[in-house]
Amino acid sequence: SDSSGSTGSTLRPLRAAIATPPPQDELGSCIKPAVLQLARGTKAKAHSVSVRLSTAALTMQTLSILPLILCCCIALGHSLGAEFGLLGCFVDTGDRDINGLNGWSTIGPYSVTWNSGGTVELSSMTVQLCSEICAYGKFRYFGVQYSSSCFCGNSYGRHGRAADSDCNMECSGNTAQICGGAYRNSVYRQVYNRPDSKHFTLADRDYVNVTSTSGPFYRNEQPVRSLTECVYRCEADCQAVLFHLDACHLLRFPVLPHVLKNEAGKFAI
Repeated sequence: SDSSGSTGSTLRPLRAAIATPPPQDELGSCIKPAVLQLARGTKAKAHSVSVRLSTAALTMQTLSILPLILCCCIALGHSLGAEFGLLGCFVDTGDRDINGLNGWSTIGPYSVTWNSGGTVELSSMTVQLCSEICAYGKFRYFGVQYSSSCFCGNSYGRHGRAADSDCNMECSGNTAQICGGAYRNSVYRQVYNRPDSKHFTLADRDYVNVTSTSGPFYRNEQPVRSLTECVYRCEADCQAVLFHLDACHLLRFPVLPHVLKNEAGKFAI
């Protein structure tokens, strides 16, 4: 309460857009909502009318009955030196599996070569360097192959998975790391810090082991009564949520760690 004894303190901003989803899908699928949006540090506006909500005007009970709009195409934020997690060893062919550099001549300060099908080839190649290269294009995945080749793309795996032992070649720039093999990619998922957003969307489940020097990968809160309430709690140091039953997992990055692989529920970023 404030100094006058009023309980109407300003509600902390809500990082979700709320609307009614179509009947065929419980959570909606890329519809343009008529939204109530509460952006950080801003006022909600509807038909040019500014609205202020107090804690008394929007209770947890209200939150539990409001459906969460899970649409909008959210682009992950971009920062060089993105964190990343290994997805495994995957087959490649002349028809490249990770082919996001098709048609590119350069990416950042690096030249893209075509004798290998749209890749960056460097004698100094490391896993971190390939991550930084692909971050220039905001690519979701990268693959290192044959010691010195780096591939960037937004999909992977169409030629199938390979045995982990097939990825057995040391990186040309760091012999302590593995950079794929002959027509084998060591595939990684890029993990960007995305910009603050008013919207959340259901996401594909990629399970990676991301090592962060800035804190634990996730934290748990319960009891939580709804996905909406779970998202409501995703504020500082949180980019995604996994909600199941009455448990809310608040994730530091917009991917799922391996330790939650057997956890059911709805994953939103």
